[in-house]
Amino acid sequence: ADEAFTLGLKLAKEIDADLVLATDPDADRLGVRVKDKDGVYHTLTGNMSGCLIGDYIIGQKKAINGSLPADGAFIRSIVSTNMADAIAAYYGVDLIEVLTGFKFIGEQIGLLEKTGKEDSYIFGFEESYGYLTGTYVRDKDGVNGAYMICEMFSYYASRGISLLDKLEELYEKYGYCLNTLHSYEFDGPAGLSRMQ
Repeated sequence: ADEAFTLGLKLAKEIDADLVLATDPDADRLGVRVKDKDGVYHTLTGNMSGCLIGDYIIGQKKAINGSLPADGAFIRSIVSTNMADAIAAYYGVDLIEVLTGFKFIGEQIGLLEKTGKEDSYIFGFEESYGYLTGTYVRDKDGVNGAYMICEMFSYYASRGISLLDKLEELYEKYGYCLNTLHSYEFDGPAGLSRMQ
């Protein structure tokens, strides 16, 4: 929510910060704002951040340290962007689609462990600002997400690339995605009848 960024954005403008991060009170979700060349802060949606992190982690594992597992698993929920599918296909890793709820991503980690493939897990995310890079927990982790955003930000910044530039590069590489959310309320007995 915008309210979560009020104080952070105020301070960011005072000190000319390029990146503003905010977690929810239990630190499982992470919101990100990135400053553009004109000093305007832009929101990265959960889908945007998820794809940026996923592409970064998979790309680093493949290019830099050769640790990308042959049967790697990139996991997303069914309500998250299909851009993740294109990223997985590009790198030749499995895209696993799960029901909404991070417990289903955790369930997949458990299934990988049961088959002796826990090292196959690469990254999981949901559009609702939840990210997980490791198998150490079975829930979204805003602190881990913040670390990954900062690492990725620093890596690209050292090469003169902003996260907004990198996101545009991903769109050009994997296809442009439009993500919208529609919420509907169905109150009372009339609402129940309308839903049915």
